[in-house]
Amino acid sequence: MKKSYILLTLVLGFAASACQNTGWEDDVYTNYTIWNKKLLEHNVISIQELKTLYSNTTGSNKFEQITTDSMLRGTVICTDDGGNLTQQIVLQDGTKQDPGFLIIGVNMNAIYNYIQPGQEILFSLKDVYIGGYGSNAQLGYPTKNAAGTERIGRMSQQAFWSRVKFLGAPDPSRIDTLDFADVKDRSKDQWTGCIVRVRGSITPKSTERWVLAAPEDADTGNGVTNTINLEGGGTLDLRTSTYADFASYPIKEGHVYTIYGVLGRYNGGWQLGMRFMSDIVE
Repeated sequence: MKKSYILLTLVLGFAASACQNTGWEDDVYTNYTIWNKKLLEHNVISIQELKTLYSNTTGSNKFEQITTDSMLRGTVICTDDGGNLTQQIVLQDGTKQDPGFLIIGVNMNAIYNYIQPGQEILFSLKDVYIGGYGSNAQLGYPTKNAAGTERIGRMSQQAFWSRVKFLGAPDPSRIDTLDFADVKDRSKDQWTGCIVRVRGSITPKSTERWVLAAPEDADTGNGVTNTINLEGGGTLDLRTSTYADFASYPIKEGHVYTIYGVLGRYNGGWQLGMRFMSDIVE
């Protein structure tokens, strides 16, 4: 009987300790997903309305805190699955004819284990910061780069999960894929973050290594920018992290590929970021 009592005490002690220090008591953990169960929908605005309100901030690589008690309601169309687009999700709302797209930076790895593409969410904006990161509008918190300059960065996991509520189950059919030809001449502010397809051959940064991204060829940080030579003329930058699961994908000289990815902006031009291996089709 004494041994049984000791065992029961240990089990109860472990259970009690596991319930403590969660960091935010208002959240619920369900199927590997943490979100704020007390979050109620109110004062929902569109992504485009938010971008318009802070256009002077996001367009100049500055940042500003959102003080109004408003929310976004949208669908997560991209996570960090594949290792190329790290520590961020892309949120979409609106209609197919008039959508809005926005990057949310989160200081967290393997977000795809918690959020699946097609998941609709509510996101509370109060006290979050919005800014321009490489000309891309992003929600996050201020940080300093290597030179000590403040810019928009990622928010903590706790800050993110305390502002998120899941709505129903993931539905990938909510995610639209557009032809780049139909988007390239439209407003970069509105269409940054959408998922597009392109067709063309790839000229690698270094013709000594015919792969998407080799560490030796990284031009800035840990990424490589190759060139897509589009069918019908023109080019598009293809940005790939050296840590991406598909970084060593072999490029065939002169071969035409169909390539999918998230459209972004860099130095005023378009840039494409693949999500996973299946985004490049021979």
